Amino acid sequence: MAAHRPRREVVSLLSFIRTGELGPLKLGMTMLEVAEFLGPPDWWMGSEPGAMPVPSLWGYGPFLEIFFERAPPYAVKVIKFRQRPPAVSKRAKIRSGFWVAADGIYDLAIPSDLLRLPLWKHDVKAVVGISSKCANIDILTDNVRIVWHMWDDESEFLEQKTPTISKSSYMKQRDRLSVGFHGIYSCRAPKGDRAPSDGWEEFSVEEYLALVD
Repeated sequence: MAAHRPRREVVSLLSFIRTGELGPLKLGMTMLEVAEFLGPPDWWMGSEPGAMPVPSLWGYGPFLEIFFERAPPYAVKVIKFRQRPPAVSKRAKIRSGFWVAADGIYDLAIPSDLLRLPLWKHDVKAVVGISSKCANIDILTDNVRIVWHMWDDESEFLEQKTPTISKSSYMKQRDRLSVGFHGIYSCRAPKGDRAPSDGWEEFSVEEYLALVD
């Protein structure tokens, strides 16, 4: 099927965080509508044998994953922007004619880097979560969940130091060591998307930055 894409469109990663929509791509679109806009996926993963006649996960290059419901019309249930664009290019190519501008969210950004952007001061309400059960930090809005993690050796290093350092020192180091990136997930209930579902300590953007700055 030929994709009906605009000749050239650049959408904003900050806009995706605000709205949960990546340009025309939004939750609830049917699989057919996604195919008409983006064309066939570059790669895909299916369900268990016999559970679904079409793949439930479509991928476009290294940046975009789309998860579909398991029943017709196979509506979009999660949009995942899985890698941040490199600073040298400042944007990510999804398909020919469709790009995502990084808007300051580059591949080396840690949680505090993102939280210092003007986005949070003006129009986006957010909560920052620190997991006590895994090495994750997330930022929750009404529309998206943005997830970082520490690598295993760094997590073990910080765990050994925890009994001897202050809360502020712990938070600073955990923020600095959270260089792994799980992605930006647009879904109906970002808080319900957390895994594990419990064991999270939550902070406002201002509280978190006060601890790590």
